[in-house]
Amino acid sequence: MAFPEGQKPDESVGQGGNGEFEFVEVADVDDDVFDRLYRDVLQQAFPPSELGNLETLKAEYRPPPPGNAGTVALDGGEPVGAALGEYSTVSGVMLLSYLAVRGDMRGRGLGTKLLGRALPLWRKTFGPVATLAEVEDPRCHRAGPHGDPVARLRLYDRIGARMLPLAYLQPALNVGLPRVRGMLLICLDPELDAVPRGALLAFLDEYVIFCEGEKALRNEPEFRAQRDRILALPEDVPLWSLSRVAEVPRTEFETVLPHSEG
Repeated sequence: MAFPEGQKPDESVGQGGNGEFEFVEVADVDDDVFDRLYRDVLQQAFPPSELGNLETLKAEYRPPPPGNAGTVALDGGEPVGAALGEYSTVSGVMLLSYLAVRGDMRGRGLGTKLLGRALPLWRKTFGPVATLAEVEDPRCHRAGPHGDPVARLRLYDRIGARMLPLAYLQPALNVGLPRVRGMLLICLDPELDAVPRGALLAFLDEYVIFCEGEKALRNEPEFRAQRDRILALPEDVPLWSLSRVAEVPRTEFETVLPHSEG
């Protein structure tokens, strides 16, 4: 990760299983630690459709090229959590690509601690117009071995996150993987009341082209419908409280689960 001249983050600590967590930048961990982070933390927190393969993530974060950044939590030298992000110079948007905590460490506030370290550093380093994250809509995804969508929303609500008022479709991250429907796009900047529509559209166009190609962006009905939904929003897209998730209209491409929490 590139830091402004003269800036180098200090290591910070918090309560871990052995007394304290150690927080380090992803650029400073070795390949063995990164492999264990992927196997023991990321793979346990995300289904394959929402997680790039190990070689892809190594290309993105080992070492991170300009614009990519991440904070890793260690407990006794073992990786137990991470916040990984990507900054787009095209749109000016920072994406929290992955926030994950090892299963036996959940419920200790580690996710909040990771965000409390990573987000201010990313804002200072990159100056994004907005920092966004993709989360599962609890109406479309149930709790399971990879986590609980309701609990995730509660975590983000505690740090002041709000959501964009539209149904969101994540493009297929790898060849052979499905797109992820029933998602929400949230903003992690509590001081913002809106996100520029132009930045949002540029971010999503770039994302789809990178993952699936320009032809998919132009021709696939789901992506065309998503662009139309964004273009119908105000120039400054208002941010909603996460408590209004039930008001976000889902699309004809998605399935809302019966008796789901929302």
